[in-house]
Amino acid sequence: MNKMYYPVVALALGHLVTDMQAGALPIVLPQLKELFSLSYSQLAAIVLLQNIMSSVIQPAFGYLTDRRSLPRFLPLCAALAGAGFAFVGWVSSYTLLLCTVIFISLASATYHPQASKTVNFLSDDTNRTKNMGLFSIGGNAGMAVGSIFMTFLLGLAGGIHNTMYFAVPGLLVFLLMAKAMPDYIRVNKEHEVQQAKKAADGTSEKMSYFALFLILFYIFMRSSIHSGISTYLPLYFMKFRGFEAVFSSSLVSGFLLGGVAGTYVGSILSDRLGARKILLGSITLSIPAIYCITIATTKLFAMASVVIAGFCIIGSFATTIIIAQCMMPNNVGMASGLTIGFSVGLGGFGVTILGVLADKFGLPMVMQLLVWLPIVAAITAIWIPIPKKLQK
Repeated sequence: MNKMYYPVVALALGHLVTDMQAGALPIVLPQLKELFSLSYSQLAAIVLLQNIMSSVIQPAFGYLTDRRSLPRFLPLCAALAGAGFAFVGWVSSYTLLLCTVIFISLASATYHPQASKTVNFLSDDTNRTKNMGLFSIGGNAGMAVGSIFMTFLLGLAGGIHNTMYFAVPGLLVFLLMAKAMPDYIRVNKEHEVQQAKKAADGTSEKMSYFALFLILFYIFMRSSIHSGISTYLPLYFMKFRGFEAVFSSSLVSGFLLGGVAGTYVGSILSDRLGARKILLGSITLSIPAIYCITIATTKLFAMASVVIAGFCIIGSFATTIIIAQCMMPNNVGMASGLTIGFSVGLGGFGVTILGVLADKFGLPMVMQLLVWLPIVAAITAIWIPIPKKLQK
């Protein structure tokens, strides 16, 4: 394996292990509800706490890592996320459960900005977005792997106590990342020296707040579309197309797997074609795919539509991270937190708005609305100023 490729792969695997917890948490909520006799409001509080602590506050941790890089914390954070979830099945009270969720989420919130900026520093202009795509796949795959792994463990003797096995992948990735630690320390130190030199010479690049707003708004729209489709797909096809529950639920898996493929393909094409073509092309191509979802009446057509839609919608994921990092050269960690955590987390609020509209006007209207929302994102993409190093 290429000397500089291994450290990126290790960070991607750390991303996978860290995000496994987010995928596994919804699977154990029914067991936790029964175990502690929780209300639906208490369950919602767990999910909200996890979302706020691991996603929304990521920019704050990114800001801290910009002030002082913490590459040595990377393997520790990934291991602690796994070890923290191992205790979920063993806590004795709801209060301890909330504390455990906070612990896991803080480990995740610390890992993402530092790991993302380190991937940036390990890359050059020929493979920057490709490497970020590989890193992003780790997170997308982690959600799916965590869900599948936890479902498997619940079927074994021991039930919810089997969360303890989540400590194993955390330990393994700790060892993998520890091997690459010299490279992580070196590239972070080199970046700090470069930025200090630019500050002393008065050549530091100034950030455009309007440009940053545009890229974050684009991510918010993309996240709302992606989360909206994944949230309402099963209900739409069960209630309005008459498909059975198992197949309707499998459409979500197809949608997410399409997104995993789209993330990597989009990152490779971004390095070759330029960032704007990926921003505009991916979101524009999603329009006919989403439309096909709304008119699908057969299982084959429905599955093909959701896979293609997932592929197109999320194809710009890595590209938007790199754009924001280039826009904020003095705050690369904060840029990572804003794009990976905060803006994506806001997509949850977008889904809430869509839910209110569905209650008032019906789910078919919301699915039709999702066909039009990419147009807003596409118009935004036209106006986003692309940094010179990402232009082709």
